[in-house]
Amino acid sequence: MKPWPPPPIQQFERLKVTDGLLINAQRWQLAHQYHRHYHNAYYQSLHQPGIVCGLEVRITSAPAEVTAKFRDDRWVEIQPGIGIDLFGNFIVVPKAETYRIASEVATEEPLMVYLVARFRDPDELKTRRTDERVTETFRIDEKTTPPSQGDVELCRILLKPGKVQLENSKDVFFPSYNNLDLRYRLQAQSRPQTIVQVATYKKPTVSSQDFGSLMIPVRDDSEQDRIVSNLTYLLQSVGGLYPHLQGSDEIGQLTLQPTDGENVFDYDLIFLSDRQWQSLNDPEIELLRKYVESGGVLLVEASTQGTAIEELTNVKQELDKAIADIGDDLQLWGQRQELEAEREAIATDLAKEISNITQLFQDLTSAWETPLESLEQLNRNHPLRTKPFLFSALPSINQQPIQLLIGGGIIVIVGSLSSAWGLDENLSVSRETIRTAQEMGINILHYAWRRRQLMGSQRLGDTMSSISDQPQSSKRTARDRLFDQLGDDQPSKPSKPSRRDDLFDKLS
Repeated sequence: MKPWPPPPIQQFERLKVTDGLLINAQRWQLAHQYHRHYHNAYYQSLHQPGIVCGLEVRITSAPAEVTAKFRDDRWVEIQPGIGIDLFGNFIVVPKAETYRIASEVATEEPLMVYLVARFRDPDELKTRRTDERVTETFRIDEKTTPPSQGDVELCRILLKPGKVQLENSKDVFFPSYNNLDLRYRLQAQSRPQTIVQVATYKKPTVSSQDFGSLMIPVRDDSEQDRIVSNLTYLLQSVGGLYPHLQGSDEIGQLTLQPTDGENVFDYDLIFLSDRQWQSLNDPEIELLRKYVESGGVLLVEASTQGTAIEELTNVKQELDKAIADIGDDLQLWGQRQELEAEREAIATDLAKEISNITQLFQDLTSAWETPLESLEQLNRNHPLRTKPFLFSALPSINQQPIQLLIGGGIIVIVGSLSSAWGLDENLSVSRETIRTAQEMGINILHYAWRRRQLMGSQRLGDTMSSISDQPQSSKRTARDRLFDQLGDDQPSKPSKPSRRDDLFDKLS
């Protein structure tokens, strides 16, 4: 979902009605515009644009009245219906409308075409009609850029190079070239509380090989593709599990180079793997520090797959199972004590391994004055544990419990939480595990959005305080000059007003 802008911050002006007021066209228009602007601001504040009913699109033949030049397979028909744009303007299509897709593919690459409907204000149309009534109308248009604020998308078509012949899709969930793609038609509905913007870190080059004067970048994109795929699954789940939030349509990919500049600060959360974290250079680290100070959240995942932590955890789980099987059998009490001692030793080794991983982050986070703490050590009502979903224990992925470390705007996941946000290659992760991991992920997204919101309000308050603390203008008023002329004389008796007091009363 794309972030829809809020209404402009401006006051409303309405006509002041009094007895004897002469109503002319200008005043009537002022009163009318007030209600329109009020309605538009109300809708834009609480709702999002989309289709109310109808407006289906289907392929049709060319109308009989068109010339032979345009009798081709590019025609569609828009059915009657109602839509409403971002500003609350109704788009009413009273009867079926035929339209020809005119865009041409000028390159060897396919071209995406968007068919949209727009509201047309009759006051803005150049017409000579003098009727007392005017009809609000609409316009059907095609674009090669994504729909803008005033557009309501009806369908999109991926045109293939060569002759264009529109066809119905054999699979409406996976349309192909020259098929009507109806998957992105939005329904008019209440707008979410916010749309969470998420980005990943994509290093330009991991390493390079020097062949004479040629520098050939070498980069393994498999990890990046996996990260983007997992985040996509998470963002898609947000609307169904917690409708107050929505995930953005696109996941940003940041290189943290100077070209990114202010783009970094547009995101609520930036995701990195532990390998990416360790590859950061000083300028990138400084940019991320500013990002965190501005209210952003860094989410770093340290996978335990193939590490000593995974092996030790498996051994500990086997020991737990063996101890549970022994129970309170007195004949096996000595064996139970041996297993418990071994389990304690394994737990100690496991804690050391986890400490070694967290130390990779502690040095930098301590320098940022945001040392990492385990979620277990924080307040039991910490938002990562309670909002919007309640967790008494953190999820276990592939029977491996995860751990969360938090330090201000930095969250470190020790474990493979993101691997359970979507489908794995073998489709072996249970639905319960996926849902639990997604709910934990939504808690992280909610925390990132809420922290950025509160930090933004705090920074605004600090800015206003600094402005108020600045020296005021030394410009003196007439009242000040009169006080100077009167000098510093004080009345000899408090009950008798002085000349200075008389002047003060006259000026008040």
